[in-house]
Amino acid sequence: MMNTEIVKALIVDDEPEARDILERLLMRTGGITLTGKAGSVDEGLELIIKNHPEIVFLDVQMPEKDGFELVRQLKKYNLRTTVIFVTAHIEYAVNALKAAAFDYLLKPVSFEELREAILRFRCEKQNESSEKKMEVLLGMLGKPDKICFNTRTGYIYISPSDIVYCEADVNYTEIHLSKDRKEVVTVNIGKVEEMLKGMAFFRISRSHLINTGFLVKADRKSKSCELFKEHEKFIIPAPNSNIRELEMILHKR
Repeated sequence: MMNTEIVKALIVDDEPEARDILERLLMRTGGITLTGKAGSVDEGLELIIKNHPEIVFLDVQMPEKDGFELVRQLKKYNLRTTVIFVTAHIEYAVNALKAAAFDYLLKPVSFEELREAILRFRCEKQNESSEKKMEVLLGMLGKPDKICFNTRTGYIYISPSDIVYCEADVNYTEIHLSKDRKEVVTVNIGKVEEMLKGMAFFRISRSHLINTGFLVKADRKSKSCELFKEHEKFIIPAPNSNIRELEMILHKR
């Protein structure tokens, strides 16, 4: 017989409208009591500690701290709950979540998919797989060796350390790995910049994002940066103002 006991849930999403929509969908599913709604990681952590929800519906991309940071905090404080990620950005999370066997929902959330996710939770509620899943995800977060990018025909995994520079191509982005190899991904350069945030990349112009690990020279006279990788030289145009900003950033490291 299906377990029909009430499940305690919490929503963490920085968008009020998204929180309200998900709340209404949860009420439609039945058997759910909402213990709270949070607009940030810190607020979410506070409510988890206070209310002990069994499921946390967690947005991935949020300002200041993302959803993965909340997962790290759950581990730090030994808080056991099942995380179901909710994201509009498939390129950020879906493959990592699949590999870690977590549930995830894509925005706009479908009622049927939400109901199926809760059903899966109820079916697995009695086993101890949730903690093991979190261990796998945390291990992956600690070693972000590759990022999944969508392409015109599918997707590709790329190590950030292999990227020399990225170049805007209207709504797409060319990711240059060498003189002879580049990959075209179906997100704009601003989105790529977000995906590489916190790594050694700098937006040297509106059209170019460079890996500063390969930077050997910046010249304000020629308004360019010189990158060097495996005996190959790359010259990237750069405004003087951005060259000065990059210099200040590198001197602080």
